[in-house]
Parts: sequence; structure tokens; C-alpha cells
Amino acid sequence: MRSHSCYMLAYECFKATDDRKLDTESCVKIVLRNKNLGLDQYRFLLQTMVNSGLGEETYGPRNVLAGREETPTLMEAHEEMDEIMFGTLDNLFSKTGVSPPDIDILVVDVSLFSPSPSLTARIVNRYKMRDNIKSFSLSGMGCSASMVAIDLVQNLFKSYKNAFAVVVSSETIGPHWYCGKENSMMLSNCLFRSGGCS
Repeated sequence: MRSHSCYMLAYECFKATDDRKLDTESCVKIVLRNKNLGLDQYRFLLQTMVNSGLGEETYGPRNVLAGREETPTLMEAHEEMDEIMFGTLDNLFSKTGVSPPDIDILVVDVSLFSPSPSLTARIVNRYKMRDNIKSFSLSGMGCSASMVAIDLVQNLFKSYKNAFAVVVSSETIGPHWYCGKENSMMLSNCLFRSGGCS
């Protein structure tokens, strides 16, 4: 069993810049500018935000903070992901001293964003990783994707001995902001924020 061990060498959590802070006042402004909502929806959203326990130290996507949630672009979605992925990976490689070409396995999980070329391809190209890296893009799995990604790495370590793996886990909120008035759909706007880790 020891030959199948999987150790975490480092963990890097994304922290956005202060201009992306989504405090209660900012949330209220975003809710109030949605002209599709009636009084019942306003009450529901404000009550959900207050009861969510998220606090004043969360971060939102730039397009939503700028009032462009109804017209997201692919470029903005890539910018949101690049900031999270590259920010955490730069810190991770610096902290561990592991060089990007030393990485044998790369897994990226983002449940609602699956562009082509893939996010793993963006990482491989940016960091000049090896041509024979084993890369996996996981999407459509929701909140369980991080656990699936770690399980995938553990299983790959059974075949690839003494390997380095990187798991990048995140979500893109900006292009998936819901501007309608169904309560169950509006919940994601209240409960999810920009973030991720490597």
C-alpha cells in the first residue's frame, strides 16, 4: 500500500484583489438593478444573502461588479479563470520549488465552463509543461468535482510512480449569472463567489 501513497505538498487558495470585494452593499446594488425582479424576489434574495453567512470578505466576477452580468463574454470568462488559475499556480510553484516541466499529471475541474481549447491546454502552454503530461479537464460535476479530481490523481498514482500532480479547482461565475426571477435559480447568485485553489 505504501507504493500507492498520495501526499499533498502544498495548497494555494485564490484571493482576489480588493476591487472585486462583494460586500453586502455591493450585493444589494446588484440585486436592485435587476429590473426583472418584483418585491417578492427582492425580499427572497436579500433574506438569502443575510442568512447565507458569507460575510463581507467574498469576491465577485468583474463583469457582474461592472454591471455587465446580462451580456457576459467569452473573453471575460477566460480572464476570470486565468486570474484564479495562474495566480494560484504561480504561488504554488514558487512555494514548492517544483518546476512546471516536472509535473506529470494535471487535472482542472470547473463545473460550468468547458472551453475549447481546454483550460488544461492554457496551463500547459503558459508554463511550458512537457508534451507527454497527462492532462484532464473535468466539467459538469458540480461541487463534487474537486473530490473526483483528487480521486483521479490517487488512481493515476497507482500506474505512475514517483509522479508530481497538480489539481486546479475553481468555478467561473461571471458568464453564468442568472438574471431571471425563479427563486431556485437565483440561489446560485447568492451562494457562489469567485474563488479556487491549486
